[in-house]
Amino acid sequence: GFGRKDVVEHLLQTGASVHARDDGGLIPLHNACSFGHAEVVSLLLCQGADSNARDNWNYTPLHEAAIKGKIDVCIVLLQHGADPNIRNTDGKSALDLADPSAKAVLTGEYKKDELLEAARSGNEEKLMALLTPLNVNCHASDGRK
Repeated sequence: GFGRKDVVEHLLQTGASVHARDDGGLIPLHNACSFGHAEVVSLLLCQGADSNARDNWNYTPLHEAAIKGKIDVCIVLLQHGADPNIRNTDGKSALDLADPSAKAVLTGEYKKDELLEAARSGNEEKLMALLTPLNVNCHASDGRK
């Protein structure tokens, strides 16, 4: 939206740092997560931003996204190694503070719904895509697929 990714790409190409911090200890990734700019989040992560960076109050980018219910951003962060168990200075994790819409993503519950739907609809390709990363043996005991 509004060409934000293009602007950020330009800034990075002209020397802006993904590690720059403001007075509150926020890096650009914190801000992109808070505002739900998933494409910018992906770009910053691919350029070396730390998915577990902490601000002055130990809030991570995942805290920012979860609090605001930015589900797509939560997923991108988790795919890039964000730790949902990091606690802020008040002892709260991203899950503790998450908007209800983001809690399913942080707990993995959304995958269960996806798995059930794939099984119900007979979508074998989707089932395999969901089960393979979990190291589930998808073969019958007699070796059949």
